[in-house]
Amino acid sequence: MTRQSPKRSAEFFHNYSLDKKAIPMSQVQGLVQSLTIRGYDIADQLAGTEIAPEALADPQGRITYRQRIVQLENMLALIDDRGYWLRSMREVSISEYGLLGYAMMSSATLEQAVQIAVRYHKMAGAIYELTFLIEGHEAVLRIEHLLPGGIVAQYVVEDLFLGITPLISLLVGSGHRANAIHFNYAEPDCEIDLAAVFGCPVRFDQQWCEYRFDSALLNQPLAEADSNTARICEDSCRRLLDHMEIENDIVSRVCHLLLITPGEFPRLDVIAERLSIGARTLRRRLNQLGTSYQKVLDDVRKELAIEYLQTTNLSVQEISELLGYSEVTNFRRAFLKWASLSPYQYRKQLVASS
Repeated sequence: MTRQSPKRSAEFFHNYSLDKKAIPMSQVQGLVQSLTIRGYDIADQLAGTEIAPEALADPQGRITYRQRIVQLENMLALIDDRGYWLRSMREVSISEYGLLGYAMMSSATLEQAVQIAVRYHKMAGAIYELTFLIEGHEAVLRIEHLLPGGIVAQYVVEDLFLGITPLISLLVGSGHRANAIHFNYAEPDCEIDLAAVFGCPVRFDQQWCEYRFDSALLNQPLAEADSNTARICEDSCRRLLDHMEIENDIVSRVCHLLLITPGEFPRLDVIAERLSIGARTLRRRLNQLGTSYQKVLDDVRKELAIEYLQTTNLSVQEISELLGYSEVTNFRRAFLKWASLSPYQYRKQLVASS
C-alpha cells in the first residue's frame, strides 16, 4: 500500500504555527536595510506583511512566521535573481546571534556549541527544525522541516549553510570548510559555481538538506570557553525560549512530528526526546495548554482520516492501518465520535454532494 501525502493535514500543521510571533525584528530590519541600500523601496519589501516601517526600530519586536515568509517572498520577487544571496557572502559576528551566540562562544568545545545551537536555534527565529547527528567520521546538521516551500525554502536553507562555515571558523579560531553540502531539491539553473561558493562538494536530489563536516572537529576547544558564562547563557536561553515560543508552539511541533510519520506514531517519550525535553516536561506543558499527547494524536488522526477519505480511494481498512489502529473497529468508533458519522457514511455523503 502506497502512502499518500495529505495536503490538508499540512495546512493543519501550518495553521498551528504560522501565526506565532517568533521572528526577531532585527532579522527583518537587517534584510530591509540591505535591500534599501540597493535601491529597493521599503513599501514594496513589506507589502502584505502588515509590518509598519516604524516597527523595524523596535529591538524587542517580533513578527510571525507568516509575516517573515511574505517578506522573503517579496525580497525574492523584487531581486528576481536566483543567485543573489549566493553572491552576497557576508561575515558573521557572535553578536548577531544575541544570547545564543554568547552561549555558543563560551562553550568548552565545538560539539557543546553545536548542541546548544540545535537546542535553542528557534531563539534566532528559525523557520525550520534543526537536528544534529554523527555518521561515521562526519558530523551532520540536518534540516528536517521547513515552514515555507519553493524558492523561499531554498533561500532559507542556502542562507543558513552559507553562514555555518564562517560561524564555525569564528568559534574555533581557524579556517573551516564543510565536507559536503546536501540539498533535497533539484539543481537549479544557475551559472554560479556552487562548489566554489560553499567551498566543498554540493549534491542535489538528496534525501535531506544537510551540512556535513569532519566529526573530529567537534573535540576542538574554543578559544573563548568559559564554563560559568556558558552556564549562565544557556540558562538564560532556556528561560527565554520557554517564554518566547515553546509554550505556545509545542503543540504544533508535536503535530509536525506526528504528521511526518503516519501509521508509525512515536510514543510520548520519543517525541519528547526529539524535542530535546523530558517526557514529564512535555506532558506538563501540554497539560498547561489544556491538552494532552493523546488529544493531539487524536486531532492529527482525525485530520489525516478526513484527508484520506476526501482525496484518496483507500479503503477504510487501509486508512485504519495508516492511522496506526490495530483494529478497524477502533477506527470506526473514533471517527464516529469525531464526525457523528461512520467513515463509510462520511465518504458516501461526500460522493452524494459532489
